[in-house]
Amino acid sequence: MKRNTIQKILIADCVRSMDDHPTADQIYDALTLKYPGISKGTVYRNLGTLAQEGTVRRVAVANAPDRFDHTTVSHAHFRCRLCGKVFDYNIKEPVKADDALNPGLKADDYELIFTGRCINCKEDNDG
Repeated sequence: MKRNTIQKILIADCVRSMDDHPTADQIYDALTLKYPGISKGTVYRNLGTLAQEGTVRRVAVANAPDRFDHTTVSHAHFRCRLCGKVFDYNIKEPVKADDALNPGLKADDYELIFTGRCINCKEDNDG
């Protein structure tokens, strides 16, 4: 079992306080405002550990830095291709990962990221 260091607790708390699926650099920037002595390496290393332990969820985004989410259960995300924001996306019909698999395969988890324009960027470009 991994030990909980002060830095690890601060990083987990920081992710939980941010609803915008921050990158490691954004988490580092937020932490250095209150804790200027924390290193970028400490933040990256602890985020990896927290994701491995299931305390935070790593959201791998194609052609962009990974994001970190405090919601650890399987759920979909939406990434705006214009502003780059990533946020939770509620699907009207629940996803059953096993329904999409070939016979004999069993899914433990899924990652589903929709890409398009968010409501703010859509409105900006419609006018």
